[in-house]
Amino acid sequence: MALVVNLEKATQALVLNLQKAGVVKPPELEVGFAIDVSGSFEDEHRDGVTNDLLTRLIPWGLAFDPDKKVDCFTFSNGASHVENVCPINADNYQGFVKKHIIGKVNGWNGGTDYSYVLERMLAHFGWTQIVERASVIGRFFGKKDKVVQSGQKRRSLVIVITDGENSDRARTLDVLRASQERRDEVYFLFIGVSNQGGSFPFLEQLGDEFDNTGFVGIDNLRAFVALSDDELNIRFISEELITWLKS
Repeated sequence: MALVVNLEKATQALVLNLQKAGVVKPPELEVGFAIDVSGSFEDEHRDGVTNDLLTRLIPWGLAFDPDKKVDCFTFSNGASHVENVCPINADNYQGFVKKHIIGKVNGWNGGTDYSYVLERMLAHFGWTQIVERASVIGRFFGKKDKVVQSGQKRRSLVIVITDGENSDRARTLDVLRASQERRDEVYFLFIGVSNQGGSFPFLEQLGDEFDNTGFVGIDNLRAFVALSDDELNIRFISEELITWLKS
């Protein structure tokens, strides 16, 4: 059965938790989700439990995002398997993964790379630009490479949901290092999901190494999405994130 929450109450709880942590008023931020659609994550998507996690995260968009929508990207391995799906909001979050993601996005059941979706979202929020290469078949039909950039720079919170084990560690480090050196106003929050008690040493490394990157590990997703608003928010609200929000 799909999880249904009182979004207004959950958003008010998040604002109160932020106030207790020192953020008197949530700043305006664009909020984006990057959702891993690799093969190893399929069961969680089909069981509806990742949709439940998105449901619990919608209040972050409602609290911060001026248009009350959360941009949603999916990713697996390679640049061509990053897809801008559609925004998630209070009206369409129920069954979102089933309706818009499972078996429908490029890269469904692929591998896992982080760097390409991070680049795409940095471009989407205006902090850099990337060249989207046309495929060989696309070139045959006259398609050309195109530059992707949204134009206006927008302060942003990017939440990456993954079950880990990526194959592009060096490239991911390069992308995050370049972003930090440019002083992009983007905070990356990686959520590592493992229902088998696995660990996430690389994601922990990212959280330790970069001032604009955090990590939260979840070892039982069903139990996690059943937490109270306060219990769940405390897991996400770190000192580093509070410092970034107040800067």
